[in-house]
Amino acid sequence: MHTSFPKLLSFAVMASAAILLAACGGGGSSPSATIQGKVVDFYLSGATVTFLDCGNQTTTTSTTGDFTFPANCARSALSATGGTDIGTNLPFTGVLQAPAQDNIAGVTPMVTPLSTLVAQVGAAQATSLAFKLGLPGKDLLNTDPMKDGAVLKAALVVQQVVDQISKTLIGVANSAGGTLSTDVATAAAANAVANVINNGSGVVSLNTGTVSSAIQAAVINVQSSLPTSLQSNIGNVAINAAALGAPTVTKLASNVSTGLGTINLGTDPASTVAALQKSGALNGIFDSSESTLTTTLVSAITPVALGNASLTANLTTLGNAVATGTAQTITNAANALGSAVNSTTLNQVVNLVTLTNYIQLGNVTLNNGVPVPLSPSLSVSGGSLTDVQVALTKQGSPFGTGASEVRAGMSYTFNGNTVNVIIERVVLTFNGSSLIAAIVPVGTRYAFSINGAVNASASLSTSIADNLFSTAGGGSLDLPIVIFLNKLQGAGGLTAGQIDALTPKATSTVNTTLSVSGTSGTAVKVGTGSGSNAAETATTSVSTGTDQVSGDGVTVAITVNP
Repeated sequence: MHTSFPKLLSFAVMASAAILLAACGGGGSSPSATIQGKVVDFYLSGATVTFLDCGNQTTTTSTTGDFTFPANCARSALSATGGTDIGTNLPFTGVLQAPAQDNIAGVTPMVTPLSTLVAQVGAAQATSLAFKLGLPGKDLLNTDPMKDGAVLKAALVVQQVVDQISKTLIGVANSAGGTLSTDVATAAAANAVANVINNGSGVVSLNTGTVSSAIQAAVINVQSSLPTSLQSNIGNVAINAAALGAPTVTKLASNVSTGLGTINLGTDPASTVAALQKSGALNGIFDSSESTLTTTLVSAITPVALGNASLTANLTTLGNAVATGTAQTITNAANALGSAVNSTTLNQVVNLVTLTNYIQLGNVTLNNGVPVPLSPSLSVSGGSLTDVQVALTKQGSPFGTGASEVRAGMSYTFNGNTVNVIIERVVLTFNGSSLIAAIVPVGTRYAFSINGAVNASASLSTSIADNLFSTAGGGSLDLPIVIFLNKLQGAGGLTAGQIDALTPKATSTVNTTLSVSGTSGTAVKVGTGSGSNAAETATTSVSTGTDQVSGDGVTVAITVNP
């Protein structure tokens, strides 16, 4: 913005104004204008904002992330550290940045995970970066993520990727007995992620390949800060660190993204956060924020092994085992590496991965037939799919000290339609580890939606208790598709003909998803197997548009045959 001055304005006044503007790296608005900014992961309360081009002056954010630029400082690059995330109530341990821009009164500059990426590649790349993040047309420097669901989701996922890569870098340093500060690691990770995305083609997916490239670039970024034993062979160290860390970083980021689903904004930021908390959508962020798995895993490898190109394949196997395997598969992969692995540190990795206190999924029974082992693909004969029963047992204390109750979501796709059902409360009763009852109490709310060729939604409350228990497989949660559809018809949502068209029939493949969380949105772990062969299931999410359940669950492709 250019300010015109009257011709009679004295030279002394103009000189004073120029000095004031130069002190902040240039003028974006009148020195007397008040510029308000915000720091957002979710809003960060009590964060320290540093004005890097204004003598490193600092200020502290309010409970909603607000801060005010100092007088005569309308243009400055920014950094933000510390504070508390109002969405998770966890301390913020990263570093957020924003590049200098011409700020004006009435426009609120944002310091977010996305502005941090822009700061790494330059403000001129903001439009390109937004497109490659799948946010075409979005202003990454001035859009409040708490007022744009797509921007909020992207910011939260990016922050977890940067955080996990920084933890991987710390593990690299630790492997050789060194240390790496969080600030240095975070800056290197953010720079790597920003450049990998910005140099990508089209919309960039944060898949294992992308994350691997970012980890490799981040390791190169911190080369001079690593122990000398790692610096001389930094290329191999970068490749092997990525082989170890990328699968886990990708899995954690995927869980965050899947759990968040499509963020529907509430009437205000507080209601948005409350809805996300209730749905279980924030549990992936909790898991990722608190996870030290990548640090521990990489630090378990000797520095000589990290620099050994001949071990990359075996290190990849170990990285995959940690991300998706069991304690036993991790041990097997580590044994193949022999002395390249520190056994004491590896035991810490195994302990972090070993699943305890969870609901174990057993056999699946379709249409009251013969129970079969759970697998990604199942089939049923008889011409239609009317009922899905999943055997459950309790391992340890999956509900903590609370009642054994869950919110459950079921979704299936058939005939061009996706049917979503959410049950607000299912009370599970166990005798020892065995499920002996599953009841939907009187007054419990069901929410339904159908999207596709047919579009409808409805909700209802039960006037009598519904029994969702079956003795199949030694005690199963029963998900009767036909009964759910009848409830939807009874609510006036659809005609009998439409209900019939939504009942899965031969020959077709029906992608079916089950997701569970605690009734207040707390995490309830779900897994398969037991002991050293136990593995947590993936994060799944079911949404009706107004209601959502995000948590551990399964997705199964069920082929319906005549």
